[in-house]
Amino acid sequence: MKTRNRYLSICVIAMCLVAGSAFAADTKSQVFGMLKKVAEAKQYSVTVHMGYDIVQESGQKIEFSEIRTTTISRPNHLRAEARQSDGDESLLIFDGKVITLFNASENVYSQTDRPGDVDGAIRYAVGKMGMRVPLARMLTTTFPSEFLKMTTSVDYVEHNTLGATPTDHIAGQTEDIDYQVWITKDNLPERIVITYKNAPGQPQFWAQFSDWNLEPKISDDIFIFTPAKGAEKILTLLPSTEPDVTNKTEGGAR
Repeated sequence: MKTRNRYLSICVIAMCLVAGSAFAADTKSQVFGMLKKVAEAKQYSVTVHMGYDIVQESGQKIEFSEIRTTTISRPNHLRAEARQSDGDESLLIFDGKVITLFNASENVYSQTDRPGDVDGAIRYAVGKMGMRVPLARMLTTTFPSEFLKMTTSVDYVEHNTLGATPTDHIAGQTEDIDYQVWITKDNLPERIVITYKNAPGQPQFWAQFSDWNLEPKISDDIFIFTPAKGAEKILTLLPSTEPDVTNKTEGGAR
């Protein structure tokens, strides 16, 4: 169990250990179970309010933010609407055949033929097209098994009772990142914090999840892209020549 850098009495520490012991038995399996629940959901929708550091040339870290609502209907439908802190709005749609990226601020869109499932579309969009898809791995069905291979250590921190819903706070590490996740009693992530410990300045990415729905009423119409009035179709995005550190690890968290 991780400890806080504070002066706590021995009694308080003992109480925390007893309270957390029931949860600390197998924390890696707990995180795996949470990821597996999301990965195996046939349909779901979720809203994620996220923030990320951009390290400036001076070394100062500046935080930017984004709100993204994602809807998935497996095996081959995905819709993600995003609004960034500067007002930029974008839309990503995969209908089983075509990947469409629309930028509402510039009123332009691009489309790439890529028949297959959501997993394949995500890997192609991030790996080949250089598209920024925050927490991309969490959208795939294979991430739970990848998590088991990547994680080098994991610890139970505490049972957090301060939020609207109590959560289990877990911290883990891979070779490239340190991560923290807060898991609700429904076995869903409420918050994630990622620290890119090998990147200059050790920037962080955080995500706050809300409005989880594992049984949404989804109309096929939301996966049909209809260009806005005056929208211009542009060439398919070119592959990234120098992907940033977050694209290497989490599908473009920055």
